Amino acid sequence: MKQLTVWISVILLAFAFGNAKAEEIDTSNPFKMLEQIAERMTVRITEERSTIEENPGFLRQIMVDELLPYSDYQYAARLVLGRNWDRLNESQQEEFVTVFREYLVTTYARVFTQYDETRHKISFGRAGSYENERRVTVRAQLVEKGGRPPIRLDFQLQRRSPDAPWMAFDLVAEGVSMLNAQRSEIEASLRQNGIDGTIELLRERANKEINLDEDIDVSDFTND
Repeated sequence: MKQLTVWISVILLAFAFGNAKAEEIDTSNPFKMLEQIAERMTVRITEERSTIEENPGFLRQIMVDELLPYSDYQYAARLVLGRNWDRLNESQQEEFVTVFREYLVTTYARVFTQYDETRHKISFGRAGSYENERRVTVRAQLVEKGGRPPIRLDFQLQRRSPDAPWMAFDLVAEGVSMLNAQRSEIEASLRQNGIDGTIELLRERANKEINLDEDIDVSDFTND
């Protein structure tokens, strides 16, 4: 499988990093929102590079500060559980969402250890109509220096009401949905370990050490 160095780091590039607080990003326009965050991310990475190298765990705080305001992780948590969501009691649902959030923070922090702002660049496609839509796809390409072919990216965003902010809930890279991949893994764990075992599995992964020298592959996030 392709290494995350090539494409999955784009999640961070497009969703996460910027100097501005969430309210300074135009969340009323999904196309403009992603472009704004991608542009600001370059400055953030440059400014924080020395801190990250000294303390890789600082990446978790960056995820919390800069990624989560634009990520509908509550909705994503329900989607990965599918029909199993309704089988959980309220306490289990709340615990799963909390642990899933922590798992995503660590996952994206680990991905970011592979990101190199000097080699990776994202190019967005033309903005489409969104005024009367509840869901949109923002298309882009990830270009990496060195002659590798561009990677096709489809960012999935939604808003819960016409006046609500746009939020990202999935990334489809070269036709592969991250959300679907996570859902398959969660379903397998539920069959084998039940909800308590699945929550504990996610908690263990959420507590995984952040290592800048880690050579990450897609399988690392399904076979830890």
